Amino acid sequence: MILNAILSGGSPIEILQAIVFGAIAVLLSISVHEWAHAFVAYIMGDKAQKAYGRMTLNPLRHLNPIGMIMFLLFGFGWANPVMMDSRSFKKPKLGIILTSLAGSFANFLSGFLWLLLEVILIVAFPEGGIFFTNVNTLLQFIVMYNLSFGFFNLIPLPPLDGSKVVAELLPFKYKYKYLDIERYSMYIFLGLIIILNRFNFISMLTSSLMSFFLSVIAAILGIIIM
Repeated sequence: MILNAILSGGSPIEILQAIVFGAIAVLLSISVHEWAHAFVAYIMGDKAQKAYGRMTLNPLRHLNPIGMIMFLLFGFGWANPVMMDSRSFKKPKLGIILTSLAGSFANFLSGFLWLLLEVILIVAFPEGGIFFTNVNTLLQFIVMYNLSFGFFNLIPLPPLDGSKVVAELLPFKYKYKYLDIERYSMYIFLGLIIILNRFNFISMLTSSLMSFFLSVIAAILGIIIM
């Protein structure tokens, strides 16, 4: 994160690297996240997602400038959300839940695949060199931002994805009262970022999942090598 690089007294080169690598990682993370939302919504019956132009990995279709700045500074932010039309879903409740979870699932899967690539490069080129060192650093950024974005969006506070899942599981009379919290979304986002940055909660989850992924990758590569 850029803020960490600055506060830790990083050199101009390190800060520039954090900005460039962070921007690449953010764009990849939000693209796969929002594409997954749109794709699952389309599969569940919302055919308008193609017309909305959200079934693409082009980050410009999903980018929210303020959310990206927050993402670069603190490691979690937001994109322009996919507006699903649950009335088009064959099974509305199931459609909303699956569509809402799709973004984080895509981030976790993407993080795993990028981490797998990083491990393969380390195994294939153990002596590294400056080029592979920079590539590995970039891959670390991509993995970290994917996992952070995935966890952040699962927080059950409107308008994050986790809240949509919770809302569908609540009794009808409480559902819209709960979702009405979204009117305070900007305050919620800023409060969450301050709290999460202070207590490193997302970082702990990210590190735990990364450790699990590494154990899975080690097992996979061990089987292949044998």
